[in-house]
Amino acid sequence: MAYERLSEFTAPARAAPDLWRIGAVLGLMFVVVMMLQQLVFILLAALGGQDAVRAVFEAEGTSPGQTLAALFSHGLFAVALAIALRAVHWRGFLSLFGAGAHAAGDFFRVIYWLVPLYVAAIAVLPTEYDIIRNEAMTTNRWMLYLPLALAAVAVQAGTEEVFFRGYLTQQIAAGTKPGNWAWMAVPAILFALLHWTASAGDNAIWFVLWAFAFGLAAADLTARAGNLGPALALHIVNNAVALLGVAVPGPVAGLALYHTPFGADAGVIPGLMPVEFALLFVAWLAARVAIRG
Repeated sequence: MAYERLSEFTAPARAAPDLWRIGAVLGLMFVVVMMLQQLVFILLAALGGQDAVRAVFEAEGTSPGQTLAALFSHGLFAVALAIALRAVHWRGFLSLFGAGAHAAGDFFRVIYWLVPLYVAAIAVLPTEYDIIRNEAMTTNRWMLYLPLALAAVAVQAGTEEVFFRGYLTQQIAAGTKPGNWAWMAVPAILFALLHWTASAGDNAIWFVLWAFAFGLAAADLTARAGNLGPALALHIVNNAVALLGVAVPGPVAGLALYHTPFGADAGVIPGLMPVEFALLFVAWLAARVAIRG
């Protein structure tokens, strides 16, 4: 499979393609994130005292406010990546997105296709369980939270995309021989491992496999388009549905309008995964159609 636009997408990385720089970026990001977290703690403590710190960071994170804090906290990693990218590779954060105009155009084209698809899937696909209304979220309250919630999802999903399909894909592709598929496989594997959670019990492997498939789909879209637009759209729409629509109860389910009647470790999960994989496959095909030409 040829990806003519992959070379264009990785061009910014070829000025400093040494693979050891990835390790340097990761190390610097770790230090910067620790510093930023301490700064946030200090500001919260100064403004609201230790109660504010505990309310945001030390509880289970199931309230709308705590969910927003958890999602927006990914922005610290984006800031750290921008700093490390400039220090180690001498290039700017926007170079991770590919050509700006094309990225924006592809993003909105894919959004146009995926939103109706996911809405239809929610309305049409049969379920063997009854969803439960989130008692903390009336419809009016959910609508009030929605703009901020969508922004939080965009920060969370966007940070993951600029790192895995932006930075890692560009640097690995630039630092390896043409025809080497490490640029697709390595970020997908790391992305999948990031989704391993002990609270899911035996079901953890299913979430890892789904995340690996998602990583491959997002990498394919990125290489085909030559920019991050389609992968960003796919990730944001998927996470918005999963976190703001019908969510599995857990630390980041506070903004959902509905909850499933079971947790991530429930025995029903394996039976639902074929539908999840099928929806991802259809969404990937729709995104490819949206950016064709």
